[in-house]
Amino acid sequence: MSTSAMFSRRQVTRRREQREQGMAVMLTAIMLLFTIPAMGLAIDAGVMYVIRGRLTAACDAASLATARNLNMGLTLEEQTVAATARGTAFFTANFPSGYLGTSGTVPVIGVAQTNLSTLTVTTTATTNAPLYFMRILGGTTAVAGAVGKASRRDVNMMIVLDRSGSMSGTPCTSMKTAATTFVNMFVNGRDTLGLVTYNGSVYLAYPPTVNFRVAGSLLTDAIAAIRCSGATNASDSYMTAYNQLVTLNEPLALNLIVFFTDGMPTAFAATFPIKTVSDTRYGGTSFSCGTGSQCAIPQSTCTDDSGLTSTTAGWGTFAGKTAVIAAATPVTSTTGNTLGLLTRNVSDSTSGDTMASAALLTGCAVATSWTRVRQDVAYIPNTDINGLSTSGYQSVTQFASSHAAYPDKKRPDFPLNITRVAMNLADNAAATARANTTINPVTYTIGLGGNGGVDEGLLKRMANDPGSAVHDATKTDGLYVYAPNSSDLNQAFARIASEILRLAQ
Repeated sequence: MSTSAMFSRRQVTRRREQREQGMAVMLTAIMLLFTIPAMGLAIDAGVMYVIRGRLTAACDAASLATARNLNMGLTLEEQTVAATARGTAFFTANFPSGYLGTSGTVPVIGVAQTNLSTLTVTTTATTNAPLYFMRILGGTTAVAGAVGKASRRDVNMMIVLDRSGSMSGTPCTSMKTAATTFVNMFVNGRDTLGLVTYNGSVYLAYPPTVNFRVAGSLLTDAIAAIRCSGATNASDSYMTAYNQLVTLNEPLALNLIVFFTDGMPTAFAATFPIKTVSDTRYGGTSFSCGTGSQCAIPQSTCTDDSGLTSTTAGWGTFAGKTAVIAAATPVTSTTGNTLGLLTRNVSDSTSGDTMASAALLTGCAVATSWTRVRQDVAYIPNTDINGLSTSGYQSVTQFASSHAAYPDKKRPDFPLNITRVAMNLADNAAATARANTTINPVTYTIGLGGNGGVDEGLLKRMANDPGSAVHDATKTDGLYVYAPNSSDLNQAFARIASEILRLAQ
């Protein structure tokens, strides 16, 4: 190739490269017209995303706080004012004024009844979010909005408080203080609260009502009136509370039993058969042999609930609706005194354990001494006054199969038997409640330490606590809370309240 031809080709190539460079500059300029706004949009959108996320969290927090604080005031209007003020405070705490340059933030909290047993709190909010790169399009802010909702089911709750003798003194005072604080966490006019107290007897101290803060008829006054003495009739008190929920019959509400005790059950109510023969069993106070040895214990001389005596055909049982038998100390021993017959119901929560009516005890050995009940009661029946089985959780000692009159029947002359039967009944009472699929009651239990008598296994079973050895995953979980000392009771009741309010939402 000649020199002139080579030179001509170089010129053509140079001109082509110059044209291509010019086009690249033009394409870059054109691309920047789209890239810069896109980058600006991405940055502003990222800021908007963060702001809206924080705004949504603030709305959720405000709705939850409002729902949880619908407990101040007697009317729904008063409760709404107090609760929305609390909700607004939570909103502000989660979305401070001027957050990331925002302005004009306006939260609106509304409370509405969505059905007969549910309140729904809705929080809506808008804010002006600043624009940075997109101002080239003429705007300086963009509006971000969010909505948060929380529903609160009405609560039907029976509180069951142990007022036995081991609770006397500081524990009793601490229980009343903690229970009063607990009650004030719920909504007057919406939630339905009632109170059962128990020692050997059981007392419906405050029938369930939505107006538990009405002056002159305060639930807290019923709590303040409690005095502690006597035995521990756990199963009968639990069933009394449960039957109140059954009577209310409100499936849409959250039906609850909050059961408190400081020890093992030591008493129960049943239709007790009268002892018709003389036999060999452990003695006790007022017997020829003491609690540590066995001797011949004569037949009873009682008049039964039909007015019949031991010489009359058909003689056999006490009026079970008023009869309670209890274990005396030590409750964990096969020997020792048992007590009875005690009255099942009392007229007020200040009463200690008292003997059954004189009409029930006509001619009875027990009428002269509570400890002679094993002369008058033949054996522990298979069911209690509520139809619950006396067998189950704990084994119970029986008379020998060779006993002339009561073969294989549960012995009433072991304090340990009384306690174990009472534990079985409490466990079976809670199982009966869990089986009710109409109102689906949930049980919460609190055990107070200090006396060394709480059976945590039993209380976990009653609550269907996830830590229970027999936890039923097909039923709603309850919760067992242990309070080591009286000073821990406020915290224990607060823990239960937190779980209830969480479940209600």
